[in-house]
Amino acid sequence: MKNSKKTWEIDGELWLHCPVCGNEVMDYDICDVCHWQNTGIINIDGGPNKMTLAEAKEAYAKGEPIK
Repeated sequence: MKNSKKTWEIDGELWLHCPVCGNEVMDYDICDVCHWQNTGIINIDGGPNKMTLAEAKEAYAKGEPIK
């Protein structure tokens, strides 16, 4: 995904593009579109997500749910 801004700030909150679907989402929040829980700007594997980031991207591309 190519986006013009990696992160930006709105009312003191950091925003970024979801690494799975590209939707705009607050840092450390759950994406409303694909339900990936962002783990910060680096979006490391593990944490609250049961899938790795690569697995989530693959599932999203196939129309499968993100866990």
